[in-house]
Amino acid sequence: MRENYPYFIVTFPSVHYALRFESKMKDSGISFQLVPVPREISSGCGVAAKVKVADRKSLHDIIHNLQIEFDSIYLYKLPKEKPCLVEKWEEK
Repeated sequence: MRENYPYFIVTFPSVHYALRFESKMKDSGISFQLVPVPREISSGCGVAAKVKVADRKSLHDIIHNLQIEFDSIYLYKLPKEKPCLVEKWEEK
């Protein structure tokens, strides 16, 4: 996936959840790629999903309809700009 902006980074509680995201999203038609968690989000290691969708609401709806558990969703608007936290997982 090219560095087209804007894009979202979705973080997960563990690699297991990232792999579950990958399997559920494969047939969605949404462009995504599993990537290492960016350093500006977390200094620990882990796997995140880089997702290219039109807006946060679209991503939110897809994730919740597919019942995918995640930690946080960040928006990367422009190169060299800090990511913006747009959503955190909330237990219902």
